[in-house]
Amino acid sequence: MALDPALPVGRRIQHYRERAGKSREVLAGLLGRSSSWLKQVENGVLLPPRLPMLMRIAQHLGIDDLSLLTGDVSMPRALYSGIEHAELASVRRAVDGAVLGVAGGPAPRLDHIAVQLQTAWQTRMTRGDHRTALAALLPPLLSAASVAVSHPLCDDRRRAEVLYASALNLTQMYAAFQGDGNLVWRVSERALSTARASGDPNAISQASWFLVEALRKSGQWDSAQTVTEDTLRLLDPIRTESPELAAAWADMAYHAAITHAVAGEGGDAWRWVDRASVVSATLPAGHWRPSTSGSRQAVALHSVTVAVELRQVGTALRWARRLPEADIAAVPRRGRHLIEVARAHSMKGDAAKVAELLTTAVEVAPETARWNEEARSMVHGLLTGAPSDRPAGRRLANAIGMAA
Repeated sequence: MALDPALPVGRRIQHYRERAGKSREVLAGLLGRSSSWLKQVENGVLLPPRLPMLMRIAQHLGIDDLSLLTGDVSMPRALYSGIEHAELASVRRAVDGAVLGVAGGPAPRLDHIAVQLQTAWQTRMTRGDHRTALAALLPPLLSAASVAVSHPLCDDRRRAEVLYASALNLTQMYAAFQGDGNLVWRVSERALSTARASGDPNAISQASWFLVEALRKSGQWDSAQTVTEDTLRLLDPIRTESPELAAAWADMAYHAAITHAVAGEGGDAWRWVDRASVVSATLPAGHWRPSTSGSRQAVALHSVTVAVELRQVGTALRWARRLPEADIAAVPRRGRHLIEVARAHSMKGDAAKVAELLTTAVEVAPETARWNEEARSMVHGLLTGAPSDRPAGRRLANAIGMAA
C-alpha cells in the first residue's frame, strides 16, 4: 500500500524497518548507533538523518529508491553536494600535483609562503565570495608549500609542514559541498598527516578539526568522536600555554558537543558546551581563530547549532538573540550563523522569517549560502510550500543557483 506522501521521514524509516522484519536494536546496530537514537529519529524527536546516513539506512532495508524514505522531502544528491565552482578543477590539479619525491630547483622562501597563507586566510574571512577569491590564491600557495616540505634545502621543515597543512585545511573549506568528496578526503587526511609530521600541536588540532568536520558530515559519528577525544587529550595538558591552544581545545570540545547533538545525545552535548564555554571565556576579547571561529563568540555560535540539532527551537533562538550579527568577525561564518538561525525558524514553520534570514545570508556571504546544504534544503521547502512562500523561494533559488 502506498504511503501518504506527507508522512515524515522518521515514520517512513519505521515503516520500512518493520516491513523488513528488523527490530530497532538490529537496524541501529547495523548503523553503529543506539536504539534510543533510532527511536528518536522515527518519532521525530531528532531531525531526519542527513543524506549519507539515509543511504546507509536504505541499504540495510533493501531500498533502492531513496524517495521511499524521504517522501515529499526531496533529497537529490545535488541538493547536498552542490554544484562545482568554476575553478574547482584548477584547485584539484594543484592538490594532486604535489611533489611526490625530492623537489628540485630553488627552495621556496618560507616567509613568502607564510605571507601567501596569511593573505588567503584573511581573504576567506573577509569576502562573501570567498570561494571565487580563494580559487585564484590556492593553486600557487599549494604548489609552493608542497615543494617546500619536500625540498632538500628547506631551512625549517617543521615550519614548512605547518604551513602546508594549513593551506590544505583552507583548501577543504573551498572544496566542501562541491560534489567531489574524494578531494575533501584527500586534503583532510593529507593535512593531518602533514601536521602530525610537524609535531606542532596547534597544527595537529587544526587539521583534526577539519577531519572531524568531514567525518561528521559523512555520517561517521563514532570516528568523528574518536578523533575529537584524541585531540582533546593531546591539548589538555598544554591548553593554558597560549590563547591559540586554549581556542583549539574549546573548538574540539564544541565539535564533541555538535556530534553528540547530531546523535541525539542532548545531555552529553550540553555538558561539552559548558566545558568549552569556560575555556572560551578565557580568550582575549578580540581573539578570532580564522580556521575554526575560535573566540568568545563561539559559545553562542555553536549553542545555536547544538540546539537546532536537538530540535530545541526556543533555546536556539535565545542563544541567537545573545549574539549580534556584527560581533561575528568572519563574513562566511556570519552567513552560516544566519542560516543556522533560519533552521530554527524553519522548525517553527515560520517561512517568512526563514526567507528573510536566508535573503540576508545571501547578501552577506553569497558563496556560503550557495554551497550550504541546509540553506538549499530550506529553499526547496519554500519552493514546495504554501503559494505565498514560493516567490521568495524562487528568488532565493535563483540567487544560490538552484533550479526553481
